[in-house]
Parts: sequence; structure tokens; C-alpha cells
Amino acid sequence: MDVLILSDAQIRAAVGAADVVDSQDRAFLLAAEGDGVRSAHTHYTTFAPDGMAFVHSAVAAGETGVVFKAGTQHPRNAERDLPTVHATVTVHDPDSGRTVGVLNGTTITALRTAGGLVSAARALSPDRPHTVGVLGAGAQATEFVGLMHALLPVDRFLIWSPRLHALGRAHLDARLADLPVEVAASPRDLCERSRTIAACTLSRTPVIEGAWLGAGTTVLTMGSYAPDRCEIDVACSARAARTFTDLPEQALRSTGPVLEAVRAGMLKEEAVHPIAEVLRGDHPGRADEAETVVFHSNGLGVQDALLAWRAYAAARSNGIGTRVDL
Repeated sequence: MDVLILSDAQIRAAVGAADVVDSQDRAFLLAAEGDGVRSAHTHYTTFAPDGMAFVHSAVAAGETGVVFKAGTQHPRNAERDLPTVHATVTVHDPDSGRTVGVLNGTTITALRTAGGLVSAARALSPDRPHTVGVLGAGAQATEFVGLMHALLPVDRFLIWSPRLHALGRAHLDARLADLPVEVAASPRDLCERSRTIAACTLSRTPVIEGAWLGAGTTVLTMGSYAPDRCEIDVACSARAARTFTDLPEQALRSTGPVLEAVRAGMLKEEAVHPIAEVLRGDHPGRADEAETVVFHSNGLGVQDALLAWRAYAAARSNGIGTRVDL
């Protein structure tokens, strides 16, 4: 009746880049189907500046037991050189509900969020080497670069963040030292030179402007998950020939740029599509290479559940982790 404890290093030993992104493909497909997933989430602001506490829970029929993720988000932690998100994930036996695993939730969050963006990039971006721009230089941006480099054809990465601009390459995560990474001169410089652009920020104001985008750009956001957070401006939303999200009904309630574009009459609600349509082959993503497309990630409990369960199952099968009798 032991419980398997998995640290950051043990989770990474159990699942590789392909496992992470494949789990997110599957999560998006299950979320769009609806019937095979049950989930709930709650969050509230704490007394810390910009602090938030959250609990996400999900189960996928026949694929996972119940998975809970509980944690906090503190955007100002970047100034302390600490992760923005601190969390713990518990996984439970599908039949009895017994707790069978406790995982580092910060790692699961970082990997599944970045993995979701790479899943969308794999579906929407060119399948030949090109330049990938990344706005942000924190944990999520670092995970995104690592997964992209492992799985997609990338010529080089352009990265920009306020701290990176001020401190230079020394601020880059050591894991990026041997990758083809260049520090961009500005957000505009990054956007004008990139074919795929990922906004890995928690910005409430746009870091990407539509006027900066070239033809055929793929724009990915992970931090525009609340009505008051807009990583792209309304001109960028208007420029997009196609808009995709992990789950349209959630995006239409809480994704800042989507809500702004709908209010401005530049985007119809029915024109917001689930990325699952592209993953299934029901939608081409873009009609031609000149079209600009946008993908917004809100973050779904089933994403945590699929990745956490795969990490737990792989670790138990391969003797990874620490077993504790609670």
C-alpha cells in the first residue's frame, strides 16, 4: 500500500520530450470529445501581492485515475529567482481512489504547459527549419525551447524578456547554453524575424502587436488565460485567419485577447476552434502558408492528469521514485 513520490528529476527520468507532447495531444483530443473527461477547478486570490491559490482535478475514463493539482502562483517570484508556480500533484487509483502517487506539481505544470504549446506548434507551424521567437525567459519559456528543440525543426530561437534585456545572456537558463539561442533586440525585432512566436509571460498588456507580424506567422500564447491578461493586441487577433484554443467554451469565458476581439467585432465566437480539430485532421490549420494563425492555451485539468498519470505509470514500471508507506 505504498505511495510513489516523484521529484523533478525523477519525473524527467520517467518521461521524455515525446511523451510530454504526445500526452498533450491526447489531452486536447479528450477535452474536445467531452464525454471521456470529468474535471473541476477553483482558484482565489491570496493576501500576497498578485498571489493566487488553485486546485485542479480531472479524470479521463480508462486512461487515468483521479488527479489533483493544488498550488499557488506568485508572478513576483521571478524577482526572487523562484518559480512562479509551486504545486503538488496527487494521483489516485482508478477503482479504489487510494492515493498512489505524489508528484512535483511545479514540474508537471511547467512541462504540460510548454508541452501544450509545442503540441499546437507541431500542428500549426512549418514542418521545415525556421526561426522561433520566445517572449519570456522563465521556467515556461525554457521548457518550451527545450521541447521545441527536441521535437521540431528549428533553425534558431530568438528570446526576449525585460530581465534578459537588462542582464544579457547570463540570465538564460543553463539548459539553453548549447542550443541555437540568440537574444533579440526588442519584442518587435523578435516578432519581425520569427515564423513561430510563443508568448510565455503573465503580461496584462500586449507583448505582441499585429503590425509586427510577417505573413504565415504562428502565434502561441500561454499567459492570456484570464480576462485581464492580453499577451497579444487586438490587431494581432484581427490579423489571424484562424484562431484555435485548447477548449473554445473556456476561452470565450476567460481568454483576454479572445474576449477583446469578440467585443470589438473582429472575431466571431463560432470562429474559435479547438486545436483538436487540427490534431484529428478535420481542419487544415491554415488554408495556405501566408495565413497567420493564433493558438491560446488556457490550461486544462486533463492536461495535468494525462501527463501526471503517464509519469507515474512509467516511473512505477521502471523502478523510478521513492516509495513511502503513509
